[in-house]
Amino acid sequence: MSFTGKSNATSTTIVSNDGWWPDMAVADFQERYRMPRDYVEPVLVDGLQIAMAWANEQLVGWRSAHPAAASLEAVDAPQLGGEPLPLLHYRRAVFSYAKAYLLQQFPTINRRDAAGNEARESEETEGTFLEYAQQAVAALRGESLVTVELI
Repeated sequence: MSFTGKSNATSTTIVSNDGWWPDMAVADFQERYRMPRDYVEPVLVDGLQIAMAWANEQLVGWRSAHPAAASLEAVDAPQLGGEPLPLLHYRRAVFSYAKAYLLQQFPTINRRDAAGNEARESEETEGTFLEYAQQAVAALRGESLVTVELI
């Protein structure tokens, strides 16, 4: 426990995927995407499961285009930092979507008013992470992502 009363213990929970797509570690999500310690582990697990389901649905066609691969990690692709590029894009899609999903819930977590953080709770921040998730899915599919706004 830290001086703030929030746990600073590292999670050991691994969220299982379907066997072809990779499992995701809660601790990896917390560390890479700076998730506040205000979220209890079951909430983080739920967010990751929902994000994994979303990403898996978005990538059904991409997966079927690689029938010889036993898993995402086995897809023949360039490596970056010792990891296959598709894995980097998949993880970004899942973690970004999960963060956007969980940001929607942050204002409902019991906390003092003085602890509010506008950047962490804003719709703009949520939209940014949803955009990151879409960009990662598009990159994995080898597609360009075009954004159109009404002027």
